[in-house]
Amino acid sequence: HQNVALLLLDKGASPHATAKNGHTSLHIAAKKNQMDIATTLLEYGAKADIESKAGFTPLHLSAQEGHIDMTSLLIDHEANSNHKAKNGLTPLHLCAQEDRVNVATVLVKNGAEVDAKTKAGYTPLHVASHFGQLNMIRFLIDEGAKVSATTSVGYTPLHQAAQQGHSTIVNTLLASGAPPNTTTNQGQTALSIAQKLGYISVVETLKGVTEPINIISTNIDEKYKVVSPETMQETFMSDSEDEGGEDTLLSEQPYRYLTVDEMKSLGDDSLPIDVTRDERGDSNRECMTAPPAAIDDTISPQHLKEAYSQFGTPDNIDIGRHPLHIGKLQWRSFLVSFLVDARGGAMRGCRHSGVRVIVPPRRASQPMRVTCRYLKKDKLNHPPPLMEGEALASRILELGPVGAKFLGPVMIEVPHFGSLRGKEREIVILRSDNGETWREHTFDPNEDAVQDILNHSFDKEEITNLDDTGRTTRILTTDFPHYFAVVTRVRQEVHAIGPEGGMVSSSVVPQVQAVFPQGALTKKIKVGLQAQPISTELAAKLLGNRVAVSPIVTVEPRRRKFHKPITLTIPKPQAANKGMLNQYSGDAPTLRLLCSITGGTTRAQWEDVTGSTPFTFVNDCVSFTTTVSARFWLMDCRNVVDATKMATELYKEAIHVPFMAKFVVFAKRVGELEARLRVFCMTDDKEDKTLEHQEHFTEVAKSR
Repeated sequence: HQNVALLLLDKGASPHATAKNGHTSLHIAAKKNQMDIATTLLEYGAKADIESKAGFTPLHLSAQEGHIDMTSLLIDHEANSNHKAKNGLTPLHLCAQEDRVNVATVLVKNGAEVDAKTKAGYTPLHVASHFGQLNMIRFLIDEGAKVSATTSVGYTPLHQAAQQGHSTIVNTLLASGAPPNTTTNQGQTALSIAQKLGYISVVETLKGVTEPINIISTNIDEKYKVVSPETMQETFMSDSEDEGGEDTLLSEQPYRYLTVDEMKSLGDDSLPIDVTRDERGDSNRECMTAPPAAIDDTISPQHLKEAYSQFGTPDNIDIGRHPLHIGKLQWRSFLVSFLVDARGGAMRGCRHSGVRVIVPPRRASQPMRVTCRYLKKDKLNHPPPLMEGEALASRILELGPVGAKFLGPVMIEVPHFGSLRGKEREIVILRSDNGETWREHTFDPNEDAVQDILNHSFDKEEITNLDDTGRTTRILTTDFPHYFAVVTRVRQEVHAIGPEGGMVSSSVVPQVQAVFPQGALTKKIKVGLQAQPISTELAAKLLGNRVAVSPIVTVEPRRRKFHKPITLTIPKPQAANKGMLNQYSGDAPTLRLLCSITGGTTRAQWEDVTGSTPFTFVNDCVSFTTTVSARFWLMDCRNVVDATKMATELYKEAIHVPFMAKFVVFAKRVGELEARLRVFCMTDDKEDKTLEHQEHFTEVAKSR
């Protein structure tokens, strides 16, 4: 709308006004090839070299889109054809990425350097070789581009072409004098990279020109890490961005540009990738097979929304369509988010996560977009604090909208890979409302509450078909925190004990008890009791057959002083060799009581407190009193001087957290008498290993 733009400029509108990503009106006009508006803006003083937040100018956008007249107009108004963005990309790099030879011709005629390097050392020829742009490669070589130029990690254009499997590009570069024997900083030739990634035609081409010494010297056992040039990754403003508020999927990182380190773990990167989606982009790639039709599809929120709508259920009901299901819920899939209203929703995660979210009907007070995704612990600034013997049994679950309230309990089902060893261990849920502090989520997912949610949400026949396994934990909540963490720990019996006293006993080792006399506590608090059995085989393996130990008993909360001594009862130590057990009486010099008062995330430090603690022997148990909450452990050993040393050694091994893992074995024959095996131990990872398939490995065995 040139007339509107002219009117606004006449009324004093600034031609330098910027959007959230730093784009000016001239950036948008350059991208959309709006010549009249761009001319008007330049006449009113718009700077042709104005930068966005990431350092991109209108000339970058015009060059990437292939607009010849717009490029000439900007250059005529003193736009710098060698202007570098913050990651070092010039307009010619973007031409090379998109194969815009006509625009590249204009840029080179106006002084653009054909060998300009990005921060990572990529020239336009590297970029064209990476993205397979044959016409651009021929143009750049004709203009004198160096075919032997190297990046900061030693890659030549030939390395990039071999990595991407572009056999035609490889032939063109070789015909233009590209050196096949050049090695990267890691000692890799273009041939060794192609062999790693299984590009047969490229390997056959390079075998005949690469010296044998370079073929032999590569280490084929190392995993290859893909390297890629930087690309322009800015969220381009949609028509409704300023009116509709921030898009929840894209507003967290309005722009970013890729570096080699960020890209090296990615697989097929022959198309520009939108890193503003961070982990959400992974789910999008796995659930959608159609690649974006143009670069605009990967950086425009509007295009992203349209892409989601193709594969999900529309948020709004078509009023002309008869409802298929009324009253009860039907399972649907979601990528990162889904819309829920008074009708409720039952959603399955589209990725391999297996997460399920059930919002029964009439639990949402208003329509809301629920987001749910997995995060790795190291993505958090404040990960959950884990004590000894505790570990995450699943990835962190991020939820939204943070603080959302429901009119009744909703349920989230999360698969976990913690080994519970019968009743010895348990799964607990930690929650963080603000992303900084963590506390235990106390909503009890008892059977009645779970059945109530299922009965409100599904038909009886559907409920019977639900796959319920012991490897899934159910989280019931009436509000959404920022994060949930699924933690495995030694089972803890928790009771509320007040001034009147009481008793807590272990369900894992029934003989373990803690008796609180009247007056031991001045107010009612939650008291926890843990009993961790120690395998006699483990004790014998580490300390020999002449040492016996009891279960490790812990009283929580730690480091609390009681007003009156409490009485703890622990079973006598047991050993693999039954003949060595002593007949304990009032005097048992080999029986030692070990104590560790450290708490929280601090490592246990064992002390021998036998001398200050009298024992009482009842049947097969030992009782004693204490005024502090701590870890306690009985050990029977001949060499009492080394009791604390032996306890530390055994405890270090005993607190290793057990997980349910699966093993997969891949094999490949490399000669008549030689084969290679790769064994993977996995928890929540995929069995389908992309790299092994590319290297022609075959799955030969896996655990149940």
